[in-house]
Amino acid sequence: MSTADWPTAQLYHEGPATADLVLPTGAKSLHVDFSCLGGLYTISPATGVDSRSGACGGAQSFDFDVTAVAPGTHLRIDVWVPADSRLTADLRFSPRPFAPDRTTTTQCATLSSITEAYTNADAGHDAGDVTDAQWSEQTAKAKTDLSALAATAQAHPEKAGLLGPSIPQLAEWLTGDGDHPGGFTHAPLGDFTAADALVGQICSANGTPIVVHAKYGG
Repeated sequence: MSTADWPTAQLYHEGPATADLVLPTGAKSLHVDFSCLGGLYTISPATGVDSRSGACGGAQSFDFDVTAVAPGTHLRIDVWVPADSRLTADLRFSPRPFAPDRTTTTQCATLSSITEAYTNADAGHDAGDVTDAQWSEQTAKAKTDLSALAATAQAHPEKAGLLGPSIPQLAEWLTGDGDHPGGFTHAPLGDFTAADALVGQICSANGTPIVVHAKYGG
């Protein structure tokens, strides 16, 4: 199958931008190479395709499943960044289907529940609604789950996937120096915050982003 005449788009922009591509017959996925400077981003094909979002910083690549979209459809891709943030994006279709990695999918689901527990416990403590003892109770299962995830990643690195190197760094902090109220949401810049950011990028790129149902702050 020749893809030479398939539409592509290149975006170089300050602030939000939009591309409009006609889905060619035979395309199974949309590939986006993307980078931005400053703030948060969201890449959202508007025709019922899952979006990707995260924090700007470094080059990233995303694949979107477009098999549910009819060939010939005008696919509008909205790329949102802050008004003063510069972005570059290269968009092209591929005949190869996109499927989330199963190992990463499972890990991201577990990390979502862990992140939610720590985020809500820290926020509750900041608000004065959660005591130190209650914070420990609310994060106990998350700590156990994270330790188990890290132990598995270290024991079987060949099966731990892209998240394998980052998970033990999360566990080292949250079961060590960061094992206290605020240790998650107010962690100093370092190995933990770098690993946490990388986890977010990998999960987002896999189509299985970290999801947190916040009890505080909307």
